[in-house]
Amino acid sequence: MPGVVPSNFAGLLTSYSAYSLIHRYATGPNPSLHRLRAVVKATSTLHSSIITLLAIYFLRRCRASWADTGFPSARGSSRKPSTSSEELDHAGTTCDGQIYPDDSSNPLIQTRSSLGNLITAIECGYLLQDIISLLQAARLRRRLAHPHSKPNLRSFLHYIDKPLLIHHINIALALLAFQYYISQNRERGIYIIVQFLLMNSSTPVLNLRWWLRRYHPDFKMICLGSDIAFIAAFYMARVWLVGWIIKGYGKSHGYNSAWECYVESLRLPCKVGTGALWVANTAWWALLIDSIIKRLPQHLSVVSNAAKTK
Repeated sequence: MPGVVPSNFAGLLTSYSAYSLIHRYATGPNPSLHRLRAVVKATSTLHSSIITLLAIYFLRRCRASWADTGFPSARGSSRKPSTSSEELDHAGTTCDGQIYPDDSSNPLIQTRSSLGNLITAIECGYLLQDIISLLQAARLRRRLAHPHSKPNLRSFLHYIDKPLLIHHINIALALLAFQYYISQNRERGIYIIVQFLLMNSSTPVLNLRWWLRRYHPDFKMICLGSDIAFIAAFYMARVWLVGWIIKGYGKSHGYNSAWECYVESLRLPCKVGTGALWVANTAWWALLIDSIIKRLPQHLSVVSNAAKTK
């Protein structure tokens, strides 16, 4: 009931405590920066793998439960409602004055699930712990760079991975807000939210790439292969996925493409959120490709020299 501490907050606390204990046990009381980075990478690989598997299981279970209803083909003709008074009773009208599709019986929005809610709690607990790890890493970097100077906020902020910290804080705050809605029995869109958590699926490839470049930099072709694999994984999990989710939602209302659905059916907050996410991820993807292209001559020269020695 609303007002009572729900089990989902217990799940969030359990997730945070479990990852904190793993981190504390693996790093020890006074970790080096090298050990801290390795533990953070290993923990993120473990977490992202768990979340990806749980998300796939949850999404497949939802689709299976909708099979008897004929969804989404059963709603294929459900376009944006007209302005008749009967249809407006079920349509969504927002501050921008637009009329949006009726989601009152759309399982993509109305499905409620304790498993789905738990997945968001696990993700939130991990992010809160990882924020602490980012702050700890910044403290160690500052101490290595200025071992004899007094700590101060300005120098501390200089060594924080700001883009990653901002990314983590934004998602953690959004998931914390979602936990509140769960506590009030007002959560909606868990299916869509868990779909977005599939972005975790690119993290193991990212960490494999880091491990190869860190510990086996001489394996140039293998490192190049991990670069290419990460380009593909990042695109599929963080760029293409956004359009796939929008297209899936649009299909439930008879839209034929992600762009058509984005322009005509998404409410303003959803447009801003998904648009900003897609732009940011696409920009990161482009920067990733650029950095790999710049290192490509180095990789190829090593391979060429190795071939000549043979």
